[in-house]
Amino acid sequence: KNPDRSLPSSKVTIQPNAYHRFATATLRSIAPQQWREVELKVEVQHPGRPNIRNLCREFTVEVGEHTHTVPVQVANYNGGLTDYVPKRVGVKETDVPEFNILMFGTAGASKSSFVNTVMTMLQSPDQTKMYRVAEIGGSADHATRQLHCFDLKKNFPEVTFNLWDTWGVDRKSYSKDIVNTLVDGKLPQNWNMSLSFEKFRERFEKMGEQVQTQMHAIVFFVPQAMLTDLDDEEIARIQEMFQSLIAKLYNPLVILSKVDEVCPQIRRDPLGKIEEVEALRKKTADLFKIGLNSVHYTVNYTEETERTFGIEALAYENIESALQHCESFVQSRIMRFGSVKASDATDEHGLIWPEDSDDDD
Repeated sequence: KNPDRSLPSSKVTIQPNAYHRFATATLRSIAPQQWREVELKVEVQHPGRPNIRNLCREFTVEVGEHTHTVPVQVANYNGGLTDYVPKRVGVKETDVPEFNILMFGTAGASKSSFVNTVMTMLQSPDQTKMYRVAEIGGSADHATRQLHCFDLKKNFPEVTFNLWDTWGVDRKSYSKDIVNTLVDGKLPQNWNMSLSFEKFRERFEKMGEQVQTQMHAIVFFVPQAMLTDLDDEEIARIQEMFQSLIAKLYNPLVILSKVDEVCPQIRRDPLGKIEEVEALRKKTADLFKIGLNSVHYTVNYTEETERTFGIEALAYENIESALQHCESFVQSRIMRFGSVKASDATDEHGLIWPEDSDDDD
């Protein structure tokens, strides 16, 4: 309050709670001519791996005789995601440098919105940018027309996973053969949904599974409205697809999108337990014949201009669940394959193929 007085050196204390240990730092003295905003960084540790839903959203900070509350962002905890690395479960980094998470679902299922939300969440706490990297489209026109891997490491060097986006599922754009070829890592990165699968079938059949581009977790996005629109044939086709993936030792995750259309209040508190959302999760589990713990939901950034804890915490939780499935898949299956180095060469069609393998396993 008095700019002519020096601010004496003092101790800054962050009070412990159920999720964080006691932390302290020293704030140096500031002379009158040096009055300005001072940034002080204090490292606060939490015991073990945190459950993102239970973390407190603010710290109590004591500076001298004054007490302040400081809001916490999910970005403060993003380091927990870097714990999930292939080498932790015994895979050589040269074989599998990062985990591959495949996102697929119906057109307009908010896959691209989810990617934008995840990229916003991965930013450091002091960043305010709202990512709009992934193109967002509607249910009629497939916004994503190619198999595309988002280069997360370009902006987030510590990230240990890739997000692979695909075109929307319908009766024409997917088949059991395409799904198996896709999860085995055989489809080239820029494969377009307009290309004829039959034209390349012989080449696909000669290729073994490609370790570096093989998918390690499968996430199926379902807009909640689709649950009532599916006919028996479509439900049977999705069930068959899931059973085929389970036979390959995947445990598909389902993420319900657009739940805020039936529960607008969830945008205010995405982590809250809302009866209507829980009913949608149970309906999904029953419909697709999967466990309830494999059904999640997402609330994505849409028109927001500021980052919010709840939306990013939900994105963190969904990514962490997918990474846990990656580890499980690697532990149970991928260890039996050798190293396959991806090729950067393009063929006469402009496609970037994984390196051919003579292993027909």
